[in-house]
Amino acid sequence: MKIPIVKHEDNRRTLIEWVKDFPIRTCKVLIVKEDCLLGAHYHNKKIDTFYLLKGSGKYKIGNGKWTKLIEEDCLMADLNVPHSFKLKSGSILLEASTTPYDKEDEISINSEQKKK
Repeated sequence: MKIPIVKHEDNRRTLIEWVKDFPIRTCKVLIVKEDCLLGAHYHNKKIDTFYLLKGSGKYKIGNGKWTKLIEEDCLMADLNVPHSFKLKSGSILLEASTTPYDKEDEISINSEQKKK
């Protein structure tokens, strides 16, 4: 789900609020080295919020279609909601999550499809 940001700007700086009323336990910076697919999974125990700081690509959250992703887009993937990104080289994606990384709570969409 796409969520709005709040931007404050003056001659000194630009301040962008991209997380609000969200219980953050961990944050990540994903620096994309080459065009790639990231994600293609969901979580049973955590909610992720993403902010594209730099670059471009596409995203899919839930069962929706691939949608264009541009700088300053902010997205949320709720519990049990699949999320995937096709990001261009040089992109920088910020992630804030409700729980730290847990390998056991990263359920691949591909492995689920194979079970069906």
